[in-house]
Amino acid sequence: MIERCLDSFSKISLNDMASARLMNRIDYKYVFRREELANVLSTLQPFYHVLRLSSKTIFRYDTLYFDTPERLFYHQHLHGKLNRYKVRVRRYVDTDTQFLEVKLKDNKRRTTKKRIAIEDISLDLCPISTDFLSSTIGNVSPQVLKPTLWVYYHRFTLVNKTCPERVTFDLNLWFRWQDQSGIYPHIVVAEAKQNQDLRSPFTTLMREMGVREGGLSKYCLGLMCVEPSIKANLFKPMYHKITQLNEY
Repeated sequence: MIERCLDSFSKISLNDMASARLMNRIDYKYVFRREELANVLSTLQPFYHVLRLSSKTIFRYDTLYFDTPERLFYHQHLHGKLNRYKVRVRRYVDTDTQFLEVKLKDNKRRTTKKRIAIEDISLDLCPISTDFLSSTIGNVSPQVLKPTLWVYYHRFTLVNKTCPERVTFDLNLWFRWQDQSGIYPHIVVAEAKQNQDLRSPFTTLMREMGVREGGLSKYCLGLMCVEPSIKANLFKPMYHKITQLNEY
């Protein structure tokens, strides 16, 4: 169904979308029910290309997040602290590539992403990875970081035809750590990534649909699923909203 909708879009390759990779950007997150996706795509089709690699438009991502034993990165997000980090190892399954990635949300609310290629995903950070982290995550020692959460999902990416904007759509979210897990098959997490604040066809459509900008990061949502006792009062309204949207 989704593949048929995406077939109607003009296609763009990774090389052609270099100007829209946006490693330094502003992010806007939206969550809506999956049953609305076909209408969303139909409306956006004239304004966006879809990323295609080797005849595929939907790709699988496997991500392992790292945090301190006290969940420093999670609690910084919970309390709205800026200049905060996320550290993750991500496998792009369909291209069989892996990267160690660091995301910084700075005090101007811009997101900067840095990454290095790695050979494989491991629960232990190798010396090359710890050297990279030492130069990117400020006062946090890489040696204290431990794996905390697996996140699996499928993603497709739209690229604005006229301005630097990408919109990613994440489906089939599955969070796992040890014997705890959470599955969200009935929601879409969409994120507009822009060089500067602009009213794009996507953000305009979200407004018209009554979908408000905002939402939990996948890391925070997943950690609440696998660590039910973690402090989360400030996240509870959004968590309940997402849970209701996921009800069949």
